[in-house]
Amino acid sequence: MTEYEKYTGMVFGQLTILATYRDQKSALKCTCRCNCGNQTEVYLYNLKSGRTKSCGCGEKANRRKFRDITGQRFGKLTALSPTEKRKGGNIVWKCQCDCGNLYEQSVRNLIRGHSKHCGCVKRRKNHAEFRNLTDQKFNRLRALFPTEKRTRSGSVIWHCICDCGKETDISETALVHSSQVSCGCRLKELGKELPAHLHFIDGTCVEFLQRKQRRDNTSGYTGVYQLHNGKYKAGITFKKTRYYLGTYDTFEEAKQERQNAEKRYHQSFLKEHKKVKYLSLMSIEGNIHNKYK
Repeated sequence: MTEYEKYTGMVFGQLTILATYRDQKSALKCTCRCNCGNQTEVYLYNLKSGRTKSCGCGEKANRRKFRDITGQRFGKLTALSPTEKRKGGNIVWKCQCDCGNLYEQSVRNLIRGHSKHCGCVKRRKNHAEFRNLTDQKFNRLRALFPTEKRTRSGSVIWHCICDCGKETDISETALVHSSQVSCGCRLKELGKELPAHLHFIDGTCVEFLQRKQRRDNTSGYTGVYQLHNGKYKAGITFKKTRYYLGTYDTFEEAKQERQNAEKRYHQSFLKEHKKVKYLSLMSIEGNIHNKYK
């Protein structure tokens, strides 16, 4: 008797081996007849390990075995009937919510209380959370109607009309707290008004020299630039003239040279014209960015 023939007639679960052979990958495979009458091909190691016990009819029979929760209530949901769908191996039930909607959910989520309604409670809650700002005026903006959109924090987005006639969408938070007072037209107006508040001496703006250091360039310090070779170049502009301050191996060296140049050019200039009355540019910029976005 060959190694193939010795398995013939053996029974594993509901399967009886009729013949054994090796497939193209040299794995032992068996032709089996199930107790239900079907014939199927099964790997021998699946039979021995008990992984396969039928042609599939056993699984179908087990799938029909389920916990009957018909008519049971889970919060606002009443279980109507099981479906053919599965979620995480659990039967999905068709339910009816007290609001009248049909809703499908797995038996596990129903029994454990993870689902108690179709979502209507949350929708009503979200709908009731926002204030009714219809026709209310916020600076230059008048709220027309709420949209379906929300910010990340959950604030309702309102469709508004500006005094200039342009329509735009603004969050409730921005309207109520006046962090946005127009569609953007006010910011443009301030940009035109700004030069009237600045003081220029010999082509140099006094306010620009007094503002805080900007950090929006490639190196993180105004007047210091990183080159492609990794070194740092320093420079300064004064009275419409650009001064080259040198190239340095490290950022700190270039920054220190830039600061020395600021003391040499800017501070002496400001001391000479300290009696000039001017508005702080940072105060103007702060008003623009914080109040007139």
